[in-house]
Amino acid sequence: MSWHFLRYFFRYIFYARSRQRLLLLAIVGLIISSFALLTLQGTMGGLQEKVIYRSKEVQGRAVIYLDHTPSSVVNQVEEWLKKRGVTKFVGEYEIELMLKHGNYLAPAIIHAVPATATYPSFLPGMDLMELAMPVDLGYRKLNLSIGSEVTLISPSHSDSMFGDVPRMTTANVQEFFSTNVPEVDSFHVWTRLPLIQNLIRSERINRIRIFDDLSSDSTLIQELATTFADQKVRVKMWEDEHQGLVWSLRLETTVMLFLFASMTLLVSLSITSGLMIFFDKIKVDLASFWILGLSQQQLIRLASISISTIGIFAILLGVVLGTIFLWGLDNYGGEILPEIFVDRKIPITFTLKGYLISLGIPLITSWLFSYLSIANFKREVSYLERVRSVG
Repeated sequence: MSWHFLRYFFRYIFYARSRQRLLLLAIVGLIISSFALLTLQGTMGGLQEKVIYRSKEVQGRAVIYLDHTPSSVVNQVEEWLKKRGVTKFVGEYEIELMLKHGNYLAPAIIHAVPATATYPSFLPGMDLMELAMPVDLGYRKLNLSIGSEVTLISPSHSDSMFGDVPRMTTANVQEFFSTNVPEVDSFHVWTRLPLIQNLIRSERINRIRIFDDLSSDSTLIQELATTFADQKVRVKMWEDEHQGLVWSLRLETTVMLFLFASMTLLVSLSITSGLMIFFDKIKVDLASFWILGLSQQQLIRLASISISTIGIFAILLGVVLGTIFLWGLDNYGGEILPEIFVDRKIPITFTLKGYLISLGIPLITSWLFSYLSIANFKREVSYLERVRSVG
């Protein structure tokens, strides 16, 4: 009898002439909801990961601060990193200077690296002898070209013999580059270490930038900070130095998920309305099954199982369609964004969290509103009175 009821239930929803179209629209809405949630997280997550990846490739995944650390300790830190398998790191001296070219003046953060250093990925194979200048800072702010002479002025270092005049030196522009990271392209310049050491008159470095992926060894940074805590060595992950960006990206994701989850709530309202009308249409048929031997509790349980099965199938179908769509967009999408975007091809990311959210939000809301509809029907219907009224 239970099998006959389930077959009747499904056939009435999808094939009967008097089927409730509002309920069918709600099922389609569940498919669209899970599809939209997965597509949103796949595309937005990919774009955000690209932004974070580019920044980490330029500024490092972690930075070791050595402002007040003796040179002997700096060598110990580098040896410690090598023993722990960290190979992609660069020691540098970072300093804020003023750049002057003709009548143009602009602040800049200078990264002075040794000649033997492994340069970051955006400076591949460059024998850095002079200045590597970002396009935005060089062209737009200082009106420079290859070979232009630039004066580097350090307000924090002065010579008392000449009345506390800021120290300065000159260098030529060797290369232009673009990292596609706005805060880097506006202020950061790379040059050789001896140039800055001569300017500040000190043979030392104050930063070590780690470019290795540290996700496989999450305890390395804590161990490093603990090992060299007495030598005033500070370590910051990229996420610690860019808390504003991380927070804004999370807020953006949360707001978009909230908006798309609200769409799921609207679909659930359609489910409630559709189920109320649907149960009102079939209550005579339910009374017939009651007469044939199914109890009221069995009828409600079988109806709940049927509705839940339809909802789960619709949500899974939406996730499958979303996966196929994202896979096709990732492999065959091409460059569909205009030239003003850094990533003209939409990057796609697939995460377990994205799938759980795409499944969980529509599933929980549909179950909740379906339960409310079934509970309301259970409270109002009386099969005995229905049979008497028909008789």
